[in-house]
Amino acid sequence: MKISNNYKDYDEKEEKQEVVETRRMLMMLVNGIDFAIDFNEIVEISRIKKITPIPEFPSYVSGIVQVGEYTVPAIDARARFGFERVPISDRSCLVVAKDGEKRIGIIVDAVKRFRDTAVHDIQEMPQLNSEAFSRYITGVFRRTTDNRLCYIVSPKLMYSLTEREAMLGEDEVKMPDTIEL
Repeated sequence: MKISNNYKDYDEKEEKQEVVETRRMLMMLVNGIDFAIDFNEIVEISRIKKITPIPEFPSYVSGIVQVGEYTVPAIDARARFGFERVPISDRSCLVVAKDGEKRIGIIVDAVKRFRDTAVHDIQEMPQLNSEAFSRYITGVFRRTTDNRLCYIVSPKLMYSLTEREAMLGEDEVKMPDTIEL
């Protein structure tokens, strides 16, 4: 509300507050590159303790991992994105994401933090090369702190339909003996 000096004229103006729609993202590192997963797709984040290798799984699947009451396939993000595999470190994490009722684990080099990103700052990722990691990306945005690009990963795009059926088609997976890392 604006009041004139002589208190006779009142000029009420609506104060407009711009409402900015945001998406909450988990920020993570893979091969020194910033990636993000939508908060609504994340079930759990945990340290990697035991991975059981499974024969004839795709090469980017390290095996299966017991996470609480669930057994989930563990996709190595480095291998899936075409980067060199490295041993799991103290900073490595398993990000458990959901695809409907099913769950998958994604092994990343490090988890950084959650961040709210304005929807208008997110751009579509051009599909330049189907063999590059861009085919697993649904969007890209620049971090405001240092202007670095951050790629938004879709967990369900990280494996093909036939691989999804092979990895997630069984309602119950029996956990074989595990291998300590």
